[in-house]
Amino acid sequence: MDWKALKNEIETIAAQSVENCPEDILRVFEYEIAPSRCGTGGLMMGPWFEGATASRYLVPYYVYNIIKLTKDSNLPVEKMKQQMNLLLPKALGTAELSGMWTLADLTRRTMACVNEMNDKDEILQLLNALYLYGSSINAWQNYRVKWGLSAAFVIPNRKELVEMACRADESYI
Repeated sequence: MDWKALKNEIETIAAQSVENCPEDILRVFEYEIAPSRCGTGGLMMGPWFEGATASRYLVPYYVYNIIKLTKDSNLPVEKMKQQMNLLLPKALGTAELSGMWTLADLTRRTMACVNEMNDKDEILQLLNALYLYGSSINAWQNYRVKWGLSAAFVIPNRKELVEMACRADESYI
């Protein structure tokens, strides 16, 4: 698998998610559609909580922690892979079950690619791209979630959303 092509694909999708609300976010948070039928009794609270958790904390937060740990402690490649393979499968399953299919697909493909890689800097670049995408969709899910939560995370205009997403790439790289 070509890690550079995957990195470019993720960065392109992340850039598009700054401009337009991703389909996954609209489906789960705006239109309340859970094709996996994971909501208890047809309720959307489960998919909302799990989808928000997957897109806000699990994937981006775990990836960020792997990046930060690697940078701060000079973690070897094999330990990076070990951390990734311990943390991300749960996040991947949660993302997929709650309908965050793009996040799940990108996470699955990133994990497969990283498991084949041996250059730490290249792995960090790829992980950072996935972190950027997760951070980008976080703003949208905060904005689209129902029952008053969106009022707590008001994004008054497009310019502020773009600025917020652009700051997401200020992570470790």
